[in-house]
Amino acid sequence: MTTPLSSQNSHDRGVSDLLAFTLTFSIIITGIALVTLGGLGAFDAIQQGATTDVAETSMIGFAETTDDHIQSGAPRRTTSMKLQGHGLSLQASTLNVTVDGRSTNISIGAFVRETDSGTDIVYTSGAVYRVQQEGLVVSRKPSFRCAPDSGSVYLSVLSLDGQTDFSSSGRLTIETAIQNTTLVSPQAGKSPSATTVSINVSETAYPDAWHRLFEQELSDWSGHSEPHTYQCTGINRAVVHNTTVDIRTIA
Repeated sequence: MTTPLSSQNSHDRGVSDLLAFTLTFSIIITGIALVTLGGLGAFDAIQQGATTDVAETSMIGFAETTDDHIQSGAPRRTTSMKLQGHGLSLQASTLNVTVDGRSTNISIGAFVRETDSGTDIVYTSGAVYRVQQEGLVVSRKPSFRCAPDSGSVYLSVLSLDGQTDFSSSGRLTIETAIQNTTLVSPQAGKSPSATTVSINVSETAYPDAWHRLFEQELSDWSGHSEPHTYQCTGINRAVVHNTTVDIRTIA
């Protein structure tokens, strides 16, 4: 029995309409899925960025609080910080300071907050660095003054001592207390007269971050033929202070 042509055409149109509907529906669903996934990815990126910004702000706050040990001789200070699952650690870091050929190694330590995004927020001797895959950002400068106009250098170096290896999703308190203060240069009973002061950062925990600091923020310190070394010349006076602070975390 032969199927009428009109009936066959109607059947073909029905199949074509069904296929077209199925294809259109699939494209719509796929589009929605892609937009949803893209939106979630963008949301995660924004959320991680915001969390990192908060972490950076908290470390700058810590830096400003510990400055009280230097500026006013405060014996003890506390900083409250919410870690949001991040880790805190104290890493070995050494700064070398040379005044007219007399060299001193100062163990300063690097207080590091490790975020979930792979970015480290680093506090070290008054400076705060944001270390990420995209590059380095200097968030705060230390008290390292080179002033050829007035013929003087003043270095206020803060050292962190203690044991810190901590991770938490909640809020904790970081306590710092002065252990001792030392006049590195000049030596006791000696004149502060000096012509050249050099700082070598090769033994610090983040030498590239220190390099960025001197290149972009401390331009009065010129580069030296020795790698990772910066110097201040054209001076007649230099004073180098070192304040050692004990650090501990209280959950």
